[in-house]
Amino acid sequence: MTIASAITIAQSLASIDQAGAATPAGKAELVRLVRTGAGGSDVLARVSLAMSGPIQRTAEDVELLLAHAQMSWIADQRNPEASRARDSARALIELVPDLADGYRLLGFAHLTRGDYRDAFLAFSAVKTLPTPANYDNFRALARLLMTGTKQARFELAGERYSFDLTTHNAAAVESSAFHAVGALTEWEELQYLAATLPREKTRRIVEVGVLLGNHSAFFLKAMRPDSITLIDGDPANIPFIERTVFYNLPEPRPTVDVQCAFVAGAIGEGTFAGAKIQKKPLVDLVHGGVDFLKIDVDGGERHLLNGAVAVIETSRPAVMIETTPTTHQAVVAWFAERQYKTTKVFDRGSHRNVVLMPS
Repeated sequence: MTIASAITIAQSLASIDQAGAATPAGKAELVRLVRTGAGGSDVLARVSLAMSGPIQRTAEDVELLLAHAQMSWIADQRNPEASRARDSARALIELVPDLADGYRLLGFAHLTRGDYRDAFLAFSAVKTLPTPANYDNFRALARLLMTGTKQARFELAGERYSFDLTTHNAAAVESSAFHAVGALTEWEELQYLAATLPREKTRRIVEVGVLLGNHSAFFLKAMRPDSITLIDGDPANIPFIERTVFYNLPEPRPTVDVQCAFVAGAIGEGTFAGAKIQKKPLVDLVHGGVDFLKIDVDGGERHLLNGAVAVIETSRPAVMIETTPTTHQAVVAWFAERQYKTTKVFDRGSHRNVVLMPS
């Protein structure tokens, strides 16, 4: 978040507090604020206040209730005991029974809580609505978990993949939903990389921001590297990454190094989802050269790159990096200064995956 946007949000919150979050003026300002994409605990607290009183079937109340369910689910995604996302989604369905987003968020809330039968029913309800919305992959995930299936095994493009199914955080829900229907996330990007990177020159792979190892499994099978280093900042993801590697190891087996670290510009200590974690520059985590570097750090690209200069300038690897609308131009310019050419941009709306090659 930029300083300017932080000041703008603070000013908006002050206006909401002065008017009262549940007043017409307060709700109007809240709607304007959430439409900008503003989030966080301060915004959620005001939306909660606005929704704590009587709710009417007005456009503003519907939008704020939808925002409350979405924001609550994100805030509570690691707490299976939390109920506010579920309760807001239920209220939204009662208010607007034909709104597919209400069932989507109810399904998400139940997945996080481990209520897989209720999640399956919520996603199934969407199929009764006259809407183009399709949540069949999440429905499939809920169905598998409801029936006790904890692992997805499928064949894709001639390769056999296996992944544990999990709902321990929001990103894991999305990834597992793809695996539940026999697909990999960002398949277009993966196919482009396989067609673009020569296998014989892509022997050493480093992936930062691994989640469950969706991309890692593909890299192992499609590129057959000699070594792969997998780094993730979320301690809860590490057991899943290790099992993904175990399930999908090719023969001959590469050297695999799985590390839990927050990749930053310098050494330090921080927290990730409430857990203490070491901050380390990439140069301290990667041993030896790198032929391909994949980065997905949810907006922390510039800080990571500050600690990756030596790795990138020495090895000159091919790179795929996820950027946000806020960081995209700065990241592309950073690589351009080091004689990298952007060869492909996959625009996903809220983020972009940028492929860069050294000149």
